Amino acid sequence: MWFFLGLVGLLVVPLLYGFLRDAFGWNRNKFHGDEMNKQKRTSVEKRYDQAEIQKDKVRQHSRNQGNHGGFGGFH
Repeated sequence: MWFFLGLVGLLVVPLLYGFLRDAFGWNRNKFHGDEMNKQKRTSVEKRYDQAEIQKDKVRQHSRNQGNHGGFGGFH
């Protein structure tokens, strides 16, 4: 019985210590870079944005010219 309680105590005390450090703000080993990483854009996202801009330019260009040789309307 005492052996079992000692084993449980060895497992619970470090967990309780870590929980109390986090709860009271005593943990100085926190990673704050996650928020910065969320704001960074990856190269794939940047290329996707550039492709979207290029696609919009092509769409606008073709909309301006239409099927009438670039005159902008029926003449």
